[in-house]
Amino acid sequence: MRGLLDFRGFFRSPLSALYLRPAFDRAAVPAIARLYLPLSRAWAAGLAAQGDGQRVDAEFPELAGRRRTVTRALRRLAPRARGFAAAAAAWEAAFFGGGEHDPTGLALMEEHRARAAQALMLGRVDFLPAHLVKRFPAIAWSMAGPEAVARRHGPRLSAPGAGFPLADEPPAMEVSRVIEGPEFDTHWLRAPGSVGGTADTLWARVERPHGAGPHPALIFTHGICMETEFWQELGSPATRLAASGFAVVRPEGPYHGRRRVAGSFGGEQVMAHGPMGLLDYFEAHVRELGILTGWARETFGGPVAVGGVSLGALAAQLVASAAGHWPAAMRPDGYFLVTTSDSMASVAMEGCLPRALGVPRVLAAHGWSRATLEQWQPLLDPGERPAVAPDKIVMVLGKRDRVTPFPEGQRLVRRWGVPEANVFLRDLGHFTTSLGLYRDPAPLVRLGAILAAA
Repeated sequence: MRGLLDFRGFFRSPLSALYLRPAFDRAAVPAIARLYLPLSRAWAAGLAAQGDGQRVDAEFPELAGRRRTVTRALRRLAPRARGFAAAAAAWEAAFFGGGEHDPTGLALMEEHRARAAQALMLGRVDFLPAHLVKRFPAIAWSMAGPEAVARRHGPRLSAPGAGFPLADEPPAMEVSRVIEGPEFDTHWLRAPGSVGGTADTLWARVERPHGAGPHPALIFTHGICMETEFWQELGSPATRLAASGFAVVRPEGPYHGRRRVAGSFGGEQVMAHGPMGLLDYFEAHVRELGILTGWARETFGGPVAVGGVSLGALAAQLVASAAGHWPAAMRPDGYFLVTTSDSMASVAMEGCLPRALGVPRVLAAHGWSRATLEQWQPLLDPGERPAVAPDKIVMVLGKRDRVTPFPEGQRLVRRWGVPEANVFLRDLGHFTTSLGLYRDPAPLVRLGAILAAA
């Protein structure tokens, strides 16, 4: 898939030790807060404006006051949006529709969709001149107060297991046609779902090994604002497992990718709605990870691990707490947690990225304190004991992580009793710790050994 972003060689190179250092993280946080997220906010508003410059001042205040530069960006964004919509519709018809399709044609169709998606995402760059004139906001805040959150999620606190219940019969999973590859095959899943009471669709990419099973499987979920199906980094560190006999399932989290809410960028609503956004996200995604566990176990016949990076790790560790109340087929056999924390209150109040975005200030303005946040610990933080033996858990933590602060990650290691051989400590920050998996896959090798022995 020539022309698509491929960071794998960049991060696997021996030279990566020169730039995957804490200084990378110190530069990344302000770049995300002051540049990437504001440009994403403008991009999302521009997509919602549908290229109509006349609507900007009245309906999209974050775009107002920059008419000429914004109009130019809108004019360039409109064909990108149309191109992606056409490519996505053709892709969906080819992979999930009726009739016969040539396997080579499917690969080309996926390449076309990936190029169109990447072009759409790069439309953010066209808003840079306007941002330099007058900064765009990073987030369109729409934070709910404690009373509204209690009305929606309060009943989930009522009894053990009530927070993330799973039905004995999961929703029907629709499987796409397959792209055959030299090392593994690729296809997609979709199933009906809901987020925050609104109908939605569960999506996941599956990289499956060649040959008859059984195969162990890893369900690996991404961090906030990470949308590999749209940026197309051409795989994650976990993809290495697919070439060595493991199935890898990579779901798109709620509010990201194909699940983005119109008028927002991927992941924005998790942040913009405050505790409500987090609770909605985790309620949906934790249950989906259980559903995908059951599907992977039935499909591949081997043990199943659930893992993730950052926000994905926070979701995976909630699975480790909730799974004890689930049907046996949906309980993972292991976990892989990268840059995680045992306290969402600490992440929100003390994490350097939330602080750079002004999250503590906005929380306080809407009636939230650390004490009110901690009332929701049973639905946001991992429980006292995981629903699996501690030696089935692998954790990767950065000693200089200030986004999901390292001390809280260490505290979870001690509380769950994760053995030393399964804990990989890196003298790195939040982003460099996870990116370092491209260069040093030892934690994934350890997980593979655990699953192979299960």
